[in-house]
Amino acid sequence: MRITLLAHRYWPHVGGVEKYVHELAKALVGMGNVVNVVAGDTTGGLVQREDRDDVAIHRFPATRSKARCRLWFIRNHRLFTKADVVHISNTHMLEYFRGMIGLVVDKRRVFLTRHGMSYKCPVPSSERARARRSLNHVAGVVHDGAFIGKWLGVAATICPDQGLSPEADARRVAPEPPPDSAVYIGRCERDTGARMYVDAVRELTLKRHIPFRLDMYGSGSLVPELRTIAQREGLPVVFHGSTPDAQDHISTACFAYVDGRMVMQEAMARGRLVLAGYTDALKRDYVCGERFSPFLVPVSNATELVDRTIYFIEHADERRRMTERAFDHACTLTWRRTAAAFMDMWQQRLPQTGRPAARRTRIAHQGVGRKNVQRVMVRSADGIDYKTGLSQRDDRGPIRVLVDARMLMGALLRCRAIRDASD
Repeated sequence: MRITLLAHRYWPHVGGVEKYVHELAKALVGMGNVVNVVAGDTTGGLVQREDRDDVAIHRFPATRSKARCRLWFIRNHRLFTKADVVHISNTHMLEYFRGMIGLVVDKRRVFLTRHGMSYKCPVPSSERARARRSLNHVAGVVHDGAFIGKWLGVAATICPDQGLSPEADARRVAPEPPPDSAVYIGRCERDTGARMYVDAVRELTLKRHIPFRLDMYGSGSLVPELRTIAQREGLPVVFHGSTPDAQDHISTACFAYVDGRMVMQEAMARGRLVLAGYTDALKRDYVCGERFSPFLVPVSNATELVDRTIYFIEHADERRRMTERAFDHACTLTWRRTAAAFMDMWQQRLPQTGRPAARRTRIAHQGVGRKNVQRVMVRSADGIDYKTGLSQRDDRGPIRVLVDARMLMGALLRCRAIRDASD
């Protein structure tokens, strides 16, 4: 199967979506598929075409004008028109794709993944409407979290678990260090638990007089404020910034103060207890309503986090039981299993989108009177939607779409002439 994955950014950029797409692409290649990843060069200077882990990478000039980007998509249209599946990450990229070249790609071969942690609480009605509209342009939807369907009001075709690479049972779990440290990996923004974790360290060290260190890996608008607080109050918080393969540093601490789906599961696979903070009702569902939720400790504020941390410092046996159960869950998470869920969805949907044989378009109208002319019908047996003038067939190029639109215009003009004559 020829598969094209479209994302806003890709390797070497660091991020949850970037890693998700890359690991999924590798797993699909391992199953015998041909995978092309199309992503934007959002910084400039990256090569337009390269290979990594047998995945072909194509980059469009995202920093250039919209006309230049559209020209790139037209020149590389075969990546989409000749693919068996076009799978797009996030709604804004689906809208971008349709604006660039999506109108000449059979929407019955287009699929969408919605990733989590990017929605505001409460979700604006405009965002919910946007999610509903997107269903008209895809054949199937994947949600990277069960909470997404609840908050957007749209159901997913599938909601698979993310995989882990390397797999949990193939790793050497490092011995647990003393329970006097934690690590945070993720965005430092107000909708994450970053501020909560720093406040917890303040209470642990200054009020409870418990030595405790926090290492923070990640960037964001909140970093300057948090760094100022740590320096002013002398808190043992170290800011490492964005670091490639930051998850490898999870094993350096006893606790994982994390609230991102992927890094929570990475911590479980490394035998570390996850204490995940949430700041609103949406993030509560993100942390508490997933299949991994029974294997972590959810907290809603810094004081609760401090109390739970002290409890697990004093109860090593309970901490060990929690991490063992979490590790067993992590052993079930593989990218091959995730890719198999995608393949099953595509195969179930694609048989309904076989290419129809081309037929001659018939224009039927009954009589010449006003009442009869209003019942003019434009029937098509080859998949053309004459309300929009767009072809739904996957072997039509831009020129054929223009021809179809011209046929429609001719039919409408003839109908108008008949109506005027009847008047």
